[in-house]
Amino acid sequence: MNARWKAALFAALTAAFLAVAGPALAAGSKQTGEATASSATAPGLTQAAVTAGKLSVGPGKVATIQQDLRAYWTSARMQAALPADQAPSPAAAKAAQKTAIAKGSKPQPAGPVGKVAPQAPLTSSPAQKSVSRLKSLAYLPGYPYYSFPARTAGKVFFTNATNGKNYVCSGTIVNSEGKDVVWTAGHCVHGGAGGTWHRNWVFVPSYQNGWAPYGYWTARQLWSMSNWINNSDSASDMGAAVMNTNFGGWRIVDYLGGQGITWNQSKYITVTSFGYPAEAPFNGAWLWNCYGTTFPEWVVLFWSSETIGLPCDMTGGSSGGAWLAFFNGTTGYVDGHNDYKYDNNPGTMYSPYYDDTASSLFNSVRYL
Repeated sequence: MNARWKAALFAALTAAFLAVAGPALAAGSKQTGEATASSATAPGLTQAAVTAGKLSVGPGKVATIQQDLRAYWTSARMQAALPADQAPSPAAAKAAQKTAIAKGSKPQPAGPVGKVAPQAPLTSSPAQKSVSRLKSLAYLPGYPYYSFPARTAGKVFFTNATNGKNYVCSGTIVNSEGKDVVWTAGHCVHGGAGGTWHRNWVFVPSYQNGWAPYGYWTARQLWSMSNWINNSDSASDMGAAVMNTNFGGWRIVDYLGGQGITWNQSKYITVTSFGYPAEAPFNGAWLWNCYGTTFPEWVVLFWSSETIGLPCDMTGGSSGGAWLAFFNGTTGYVDGHNDYKYDNNPGTMYSPYYDDTASSLFNSVRYL
């Protein structure tokens, strides 16, 4: 077969393949201009939070935002918060895929690998005890609350501005030049297409069964990707919070430490995932881990998805918890997060693949 016939055959096969598999391919495509970050400059409070703060400080005094939220997020409210995790709708996903195909989507080359190293806190802390790491599905790692992995992980609590209900996610402190970033899922800061920015947003590091050993850290800005905000695109479901100082002016990374972050690594990489699963058989009280090797959600010929999977049976509430690559038992690099699952496959967790989209979001907040 000469080169002309080979080229013609390949073109015909490719056209037929795209007609059948095109929508699936488009789910992993990233259009120029869509990888932009958006923010809420001042996360709002509900009237209930303002009232709680007023009652906590007493007559004639004005409560700060921190006092409002500390008073609102009682142990009972934290334990009653609903998991914010959500599975993508197949119908909505198909519509988004068709839209991407119509725009002429095609495989995009990956950018350069990027890394920002973790940082230990500037404060002293007790020695950390060793923990066992098992190659299995979710397991309790047994970190003491003061250990580095526990301090840099935590729960996210917020009120959905649309329905007024309280929800819970997971999050991770990430090192940056500004020393004040908490990383999570996009749907843990914004409701996606048709939604808005969440309110009463706090991060509770090293949460333990209703206890906040390092207090409530409030956000001055919430960030996500425009393609999550406008289209609920799973590959862009990333979120970040720029935190206020706490405990006498300490920045969160300086006080508690921060994990690293990386992007454009292999889609097949060993990670340890962190999260606070709250739906049965879990109760949201403790930090859990999974351990395994990631893989693309789908692979067809030389295309693969912009979402990746991990063997993990954590449930709702774990969303936003970090997948740490190069984890040495203490520090690692965020290279994915618990994001969504399918009802017919409860043993697999999925995450956006951290490519230039993650780089774009991180670079938008790293110096703030």
